[in-house]
Amino acid sequence: MNKLIYSILAFLVFVILILRAIYVPVTHDEIATFYYYIQPFSFNPLTGAHPDANNHILNSLLSGIVHKFFGYSVFHIRLVNLLAFIPYAFFVFKIGQQLSTKISKWGFYLSLLFGFYFVQFFSISRGYGLSIPFFMGGIYFAFQLYNKKSLWSIILGSISLLLAMYANMSLLPLALLLFLVMLILVFKNKEFYSDLKSIIVLGSTALVTLLFTYFAVIISFKMKNEGSLYYGELDGFWAITIKSQLLMLFENQEVWIQFALGFVLLIALALFLVSLLKDRLKSIFKSEYLFFYLLIGIVIGIILMAKIMGINYPEDRVGMYLYPLFIGAVCFLADTQKSLLRYLPMLLFIMPIHFVLAFNMDHTSIWKTGYQPDRFYETVKNTTTDTGYPASVGGDEQRIFVYTEKIYRDSIKSNQLQFWNKTIFDSNMNLIPETHPGKYYDYLITNSPYIKDIVHLFDSVDVSRMSGHALFKRKQPSVKQLLDSKENHLDGETSQEFFEILHQTYDSLGVDAVMIGVNLEIQSLRHPFTSRVVAEARDKETGEVYNYQYFQLDWLSNKVVSKKPWVNSLYLQNLPKFKEVEIVVYLWNINQKPYSIYKGKSEVYKVSDK
Repeated sequence: MNKLIYSILAFLVFVILILRAIYVPVTHDEIATFYYYIQPFSFNPLTGAHPDANNHILNSLLSGIVHKFFGYSVFHIRLVNLLAFIPYAFFVFKIGQQLSTKISKWGFYLSLLFGFYFVQFFSISRGYGLSIPFFMGGIYFAFQLYNKKSLWSIILGSISLLLAMYANMSLLPLALLLFLVMLILVFKNKEFYSDLKSIIVLGSTALVTLLFTYFAVIISFKMKNEGSLYYGELDGFWAITIKSQLLMLFENQEVWIQFALGFVLLIALALFLVSLLKDRLKSIFKSEYLFFYLLIGIVIGIILMAKIMGINYPEDRVGMYLYPLFIGAVCFLADTQKSLLRYLPMLLFIMPIHFVLAFNMDHTSIWKTGYQPDRFYETVKNTTTDTGYPASVGGDEQRIFVYTEKIYRDSIKSNQLQFWNKTIFDSNMNLIPETHPGKYYDYLITNSPYIKDIVHLFDSVDVSRMSGHALFKRKQPSVKQLLDSKENHLDGETSQEFFEILHQTYDSLGVDAVMIGVNLEIQSLRHPFTSRVVAEARDKETGEVYNYQYFQLDWLSNKVVSKKPWVNSLYLQNLPKFKEVEIVVYLWNINQKPYSIYKGKSEVYKVSDK
């Protein structure tokens, strides 16, 4: 009966995750993963993959394979994580069978199936959800070693932990800790090395495990040296890790929920000490304490790595593995009790209620602020301009990939969102440059405080309930006066890294901004054609760059780049009005793939209010 009920509940959760994988808007981080790793099928940090913590190697590899077979859709890039829920549900059930009381068993099951913002990671294309079933598999196979000699448990446990590591490098210390537990259990049971076959299997498994762990350590140190381990802070384990976990899992980190968590942790610690003292430490190797040992061990490891190596305390999803460890520790420790404390897991029965209350099909808990409704994009796309170029749109950098994904999915070559950095403001939110970089765009996607100097030029035409961002439309389009134009082409196919479209020096623009219009007939049979069209304004004598903008072809087209023209525009702003300015427009063929340019036309417009 337990198995049937559990299967029905797991199936219902899986259906909800399928729907979320289809309908929940894609996040900035997912699209970054797609652009940098999945689309180019470049996932190995040791052979030139883009250096960033965003690369969850196993997710990039498997999702890249899905992409090659099925093409692009948000559902396709999420499919690997979605399917990972099946082994996750299996291992949760198998581990729960180790519990003897129904209260502990169902507290364990319900909290790990119905932790809404925990299981949400199975419906997005990140390595966190993908890593958890392999990690839970490692725990399950470790449990097997407590009870019997099983070479398959060692082999499968080692494989599971290696896959968990390569899905999420944050699990490396925890996997090493669990490897240590498995090693202790092997040496404790003499049957494991009582015959030649067992010794050969153990030795081979150990060598393979050490080899792949070695590469994982090398990759981790490489990421640290590159500055890729940037997520999180060093402000304390509770302040960063615990509070961010509560915010991610419950969208709440108020004092009362922190107090409740601390109270449960103290009870769990007391349960552990009481159990050990009862039998004078003879039960120290019992399987009931495995989750607790892992939880305490990794917390100590996190603090030591922060204090000694300066590695940031894990924040929200980076430390999400603490949730199943905490649940397992509470349930297994309570399962050993005869007193009223055995009812402690009943607190976890509220998780299905929280699941219902938190249920949604429109956001992922920690990426709400990056959300942009499709209707923003449709409004901008359907706007015509006097110059014939697509309407321009500006905003801040955190939403650029969310916007470009809409263009990529639509196969319409609208203008890419041009962003500004919040460093244009001082600590009092006063504008630093002379002119706000959003001044001349047709549309802006931002919040009012970030455009307070120019808000009088715009009307708010739409607002996102989710993120709070508004779509602003300029009341009157900025005035554009054609200053210059140039057209050139390439004879035949080339792989040259740079192709110059325009290079001109202007003695005195008389304005502080120009619009660069580009009409590019380009063809490359290599997909993705990783390249960008760059426009930059600089001081000819000193080489100082006044402004640098680009649109990137492989972010905007989900097909082989064809001869059909790319008609886009870019704004260069905060230029000196009465000083010589050099403007260069060029194609940057980043990976030096073959391409042909049949026409490379560019136009330079002066931009002003009048």
